[in-house]
Amino acid sequence: MEAIRDPSGPDRAAMACHLLFQKEVTQSDVGKLNRFVIPKQHAEKHFPLRNRTSPTTSKGVLLNFIDSGGKVWRFRYSYWNSSRSYVLTRGWTRFVKEKSLRTGDIVSFHRSAGPEKQLHIKCMRRSGLSQAGPIHPVQMVRLFGVDIFEVSAEDGGGYGGGG
Repeated sequence: MEAIRDPSGPDRAAMACHLLFQKEVTQSDVGKLNRFVIPKQHAEKHFPLRNRTSPTTSKGVLLNFIDSGGKVWRFRYSYWNSSRSYVLTRGWTRFVKEKSLRTGDIVSFHRSAGPEKQLHIKCMRRSGLSQAGPIHPVQMVRLFGVDIFEVSAEDGGGYGGGG
């Protein structure tokens, strides 16, 4: 369980939330398809649709999620028979743009522990190459599970040992 800011007022600084699931964002989730695919096992467990094949349900239902800033996001959640997948559509593109989501970022879904059972959404940047310094290729040689030396482009290809 983790604490997430409660948007209902400053009196209650945080509320307990349960992590439902998280997903690494794929290129198709942030691309021109304008949808986020929810893995089937998580969709059926946490956001079950009563009858996937009914005309009403196939059009989807609206789900509200609260982000860490207290903003409410409304997404259309539906099952696509053509690809046999559960997706968030309407509202997703705006969310991607506002949060500057990129491939590899993590989106997590939570539910408040209180009686309201509100849904929450959180984004985490991929730990990344863009935040780290320059990348220098390194080749390590291991002998019987022990690193005996490495060749690094940074130090001109010289050999360095453990001491």
